[in-house]
Amino acid sequence: MQDLTIALGEQTLNCRTAGIIVKANHILLHKNKKDPFWTLIGGRIQLGEDSAQAVEREFKEELGITVKAERLLWMVENFFTYRFRHFHEFSFIYLIQDVEDKLTGTSEVISSEEADFQYEWIPFEKVKELTVKPAFLQEKLLHLPTVLEHLIYKEC
Repeated sequence: MQDLTIALGEQTLNCRTAGIIVKANHILLHKNKKDPFWTLIGGRIQLGEDSAQAVEREFKEELGITVKAERLLWMVENFFTYRFRHFHEFSFIYLIQDVEDKLTGTSEVISSEEADFQYEWIPFEKVKELTVKPAFLQEKLLHLPTVLEHLIYKEC
């Protein structure tokens, strides 16, 4: 399948989906071990795939678990720079349910030495102490919306 990512000169147009799993007042975040920031678990939407299917696929690929996209929280038009490249990204962020309840506890760190990503349960009260991207999540994660919100976020 083809990712919905298009390089346009010095910029990239990207379609991404991500999910939020909450357990016992903790949220599951991940970070690339090469980056100094945390983010939501997710990835690029593929051609012919809707955003809910994509986030469910990403959790299966990354963590080996079956999840259900319960409801869309945010649709984000995100403008940022990553590794010296400018991005214009459309992002769909869902509240996720761990269908089989395989993520057993908030004390577990899901990572291995050879893996590129580190997954960790973060207590909500610690989220503000972390660098989270996009930065609006530091506030928004503490108060998940009850209805869909459309956000336009410009990092620069």
